[in-house]
Amino acid sequence: MVVIIRKKFKPAQHQQRRLLLAGGVLSLVALSMLGISIAYLYTPHRITPCGLVGDLCVKSSYPPPPPPLRTFSDEEVASRAVAKDILSQRRMYQGGTPKIAFMFLTPGPLPFEFIWEAFFKGHEGLYSIYVHASERNTLKSIWRSRVFADREIPSDKVYWGRIEMIDAERRLLSRALLDLNNHFFVLLSESCIPLREFTYIYSALMNSTFSFVDNFDDPGPHGLGRYIEDKMTPEVQPYDWRKGAQWFAVMRRHAVLLVSDYLYYMKFRDFCKPGEENHNCYPDEHYVQTYLHMVDPGGLSNWTLTHVDWSEGGWHPKSYGKEDITVETLRHLQSIDEHVHVTSDAAATMTTVPCLWDGEHKPCFLFARKFLAETAEALADVLPQVTKTASSDGIQVRKLEVTHRPQPVRLGTRLTRISFTE
Repeated sequence: MVVIIRKKFKPAQHQQRRLLLAGGVLSLVALSMLGISIAYLYTPHRITPCGLVGDLCVKSSYPPPPPPLRTFSDEEVASRAVAKDILSQRRMYQGGTPKIAFMFLTPGPLPFEFIWEAFFKGHEGLYSIYVHASERNTLKSIWRSRVFADREIPSDKVYWGRIEMIDAERRLLSRALLDLNNHFFVLLSESCIPLREFTYIYSALMNSTFSFVDNFDDPGPHGLGRYIEDKMTPEVQPYDWRKGAQWFAVMRRHAVLLVSDYLYYMKFRDFCKPGEENHNCYPDEHYVQTYLHMVDPGGLSNWTLTHVDWSEGGWHPKSYGKEDITVETLRHLQSIDEHVHVTSDAAATMTTVPCLWDGEHKPCFLFARKFLAETAEALADVLPQVTKTASSDGIQVRKLEVTHRPQPVRLGTRLTRISFTE
């Protein structure tokens, strides 16, 4: 038999026990608050609400993305995923000195070989040269300058205003990308000349955070009028369509984008052609401009580094003859610090924008065209007088470390991202 004995507490003892329990709880709370306060006041990085929940708080501080305007196809998603990954990478070098790839797109000989040879002299190791000569039958022992010897790449016939022009550009970019130290890729024609010394151009490009691609929104017949909606949609929308000069200078990430693109290239190959039935569409004025504007608008300068004079109107720009080669003319080209776009509609709206190099207003152009072969002798005499500049002296070349850390694409201080909801 088990006897249970219950001990009875007096009311005073019961009340005292409850007070002791409550006091203990309050003491623990007070000590906890004191510890948090001390940690808050004396820890170098103060604790914030976001610090307690980590990435969830950071993500919640951004507004939700807008709903997509349309559903993207699998091909579009794949293409944009590749583009996004490429754009997230920092500059990458293999321990060597970064170089500029000068890519010459020419039918045959270069009339200004010796001008370019003088330009490159003394800067070996800072540049690479690639020549796409579409009429290779004229290239038998034509190179008189050693800097162009053995610089030709396998080339195919190029037809003005057709997709073969883009094929040649991509061919040049592909060969130039094989050299991992090539950081900037400059497309030039046989009628181009440099307006500055090599050190000036090298410094300007290596310190740039964006690519130089001429592109603007032209609502006229020579702009949006070349867009064929039932052929280009849904991948290329009317608001994506851009026009500009073909002569670009692009950073490595944009060069990789151009050679890796298949989806948008096919659209322009099939539906951007000369002829009235095709709205007189010329791929070299629209493909690079539209595609890079779609995937990385904030990474582009929106003007070309190669000056050309369209003041005479017509399908082709002004050609400079030997009577045009004066110190005054070349210095004028050097001094232009605004880029101008004129729409091709009846309104002929002119847009003038200052050339900003990472926020600093400077002259726009590093190269110029279209110079006839007859100007070679005059240019050899006059050009050295205008390209010598004190601001280009003392450029220091430094090795850049190889890194794979992601860096946002930027134009000045503005961050940009590829959007899947454009």
